[in-house]
Amino acid sequence: MKLLIQPLLLLIIPALTTSFLPTPAASRSPSFLASAPPKDAGYFELKAPHTVPTTTPQSKSATGLLPRGPAVPLELRVQNLLARLDSQATDLDRYCLLHNILETDATLYFATVLADVPRVMPLVYTPTVGAACQNFSKIHTYQPKGIYLSKYDKGNVADVLRNWPFKDDTKVICVTDGERILGLGDLGANGMGIPVGKLALYTGLGGIEPEATLPIHIDFGCNVDAVRDDPLYMGLKEKRPDKDNAAEVAEYDAFMEEFFAAVKEVFGESCMVQFEDFGNSNAFRFLENFQDKHVCFNDDIQGTASVVLAGVMSSLRITSNVPGGAKSLKDHTFVFLGAGEAGCGIASLIAEAIVMEEGVSMSEACANIWLVDSRGLVTDRRDMATLPHHKKPFAHSLEDGGDVSTLEEAVKKLKPSCVIGVSGQPQTFTKSIVEEMSANHPRPLVFALSNPTSKAECTAEQAYEWSDGQAVFASGSPFPPVQFKGKTYQPAQGNNAYIFPGVGLGAIFCGATRLDSEDMITASKALADLVPQDKIDKGACYPALAEAREVSIQIAAAVACGQWKRGTGGKNRAGEGEETREQLVERIRGSMYEPEKVWREGL
Repeated sequence: MKLLIQPLLLLIIPALTTSFLPTPAASRSPSFLASAPPKDAGYFELKAPHTVPTTTPQSKSATGLLPRGPAVPLELRVQNLLARLDSQATDLDRYCLLHNILETDATLYFATVLADVPRVMPLVYTPTVGAACQNFSKIHTYQPKGIYLSKYDKGNVADVLRNWPFKDDTKVICVTDGERILGLGDLGANGMGIPVGKLALYTGLGGIEPEATLPIHIDFGCNVDAVRDDPLYMGLKEKRPDKDNAAEVAEYDAFMEEFFAAVKEVFGESCMVQFEDFGNSNAFRFLENFQDKHVCFNDDIQGTASVVLAGVMSSLRITSNVPGGAKSLKDHTFVFLGAGEAGCGIASLIAEAIVMEEGVSMSEACANIWLVDSRGLVTDRRDMATLPHHKKPFAHSLEDGGDVSTLEEAVKKLKPSCVIGVSGQPQTFTKSIVEEMSANHPRPLVFALSNPTSKAECTAEQAYEWSDGQAVFASGSPFPPVQFKGKTYQPAQGNNAYIFPGVGLGAIFCGATRLDSEDMITASKALADLVPQDKIDKGACYPALAEAREVSIQIAAAVACGQWKRGTGGKNRAGEGEETREQLVERIRGSMYEPEKVWREGL
């Protein structure tokens, strides 16, 4: 593997001469740095995250910088890092340790993720990434995490993107503006932890080379005073554009137009962009503006929808086996607590899946899908002129008219078989709500999906206890197994990491030119089919996290096949009848990044 260095480090050192010393005479060099280090300096070579550090010098300039004994096997170094993680006091400490490793040794970092996915993934992403974002300015190591753009880069976005040292390798970007981080709200530039974490999972679970991933934060300010006033905060110390000010909204839209043009200019037409944790109004608008012109998707709207749809699909293997249980999607009545990006995205994808399966109209598919927002149940009594357009398909009529102001009232009136929480409001699925659902349905679906764990609408233990063990439970962050009345229940985690790495891998492999809801439904079906029967028997509607990488491969194959069938996949397609599905899966597997292989090649 070619040796890569961080050119940005070479720019920082000369800058120190003007930042910390009096202005020298033109001919004088600072006493601690007689001249700039050579670009092939072994010291910086070994500091670069994608260099494999070995005790055998790979260049003359690296001689003497590490001890001369035999190379320590990667497996042993992974075991050592896992032991070091165990010795840390908190999960945030473990997060910091892992990211310190990532900045100098990506091979060790990803080998450790893959060595124990269920153990390490919660430290890389949810729930720990929430605390990491809240403390991002405090734990930042002042090493490059990705690219930070601000509104003041308007007209210069492409040049800023060119500062990324791996621009010739970049295949997937995860971008946020930090306005709606998990269930934590507006964290501004501290939200950069989200793209960093997401892209770590693209590599760990989706097998996309680390050099091919780029985290980006777009800074248009932050509306939370406590964040902006933190003396360590590194983002812009100003408020975001006013959503009711057309000129300010237009300024943001123009910036995003330039951003996507710059992505194509610098990284190529096929570079995939994943939107992450934008505020509701911007998220829906940007997706609508760009999804038909660029290879992009919004994970909060579409990725979350896909993983939840998969959970509902797989749970049909449970509900269809009991009298009165749902046997198809159309048999369910859904009530959502939360009508933002996630809620409306899930609701819309479920409706589209019903249309595809049943051949009904979109309005018929939406008829049994209801939303509860901050004002109560969304009905046609709302002012349609001001109701956000993504809520309108689900604003139905109530037989007796009137308004329903709480979730509990909605559950009593509508008698849903499935409640889905994406509100960020903890403990809102109460005992009375779960008991009401259990009285009306033999196996109710209780999906408490808000992240992090502290924001979950209820716990797994509560759902099983209040339903007398009958609930099919799923959460956004992990819960441990629950013992109830002599039986072990395995709570399912509806983690987007089951979906987006495979979708990204498939899109890159087949050269996708667009991504849409059909790809997300394809991914949902593939994921649902991969839930083993022993998991179903324990009430779990998702596979084990340990299988997440294999899940990504299968989803990638399904997405690639769908793209080729629709004519939107431009490469790597085998001729008609020349390749079985199993052969395609192995071809995709062979294209994936393997830390062990990288380590061996670096020796």
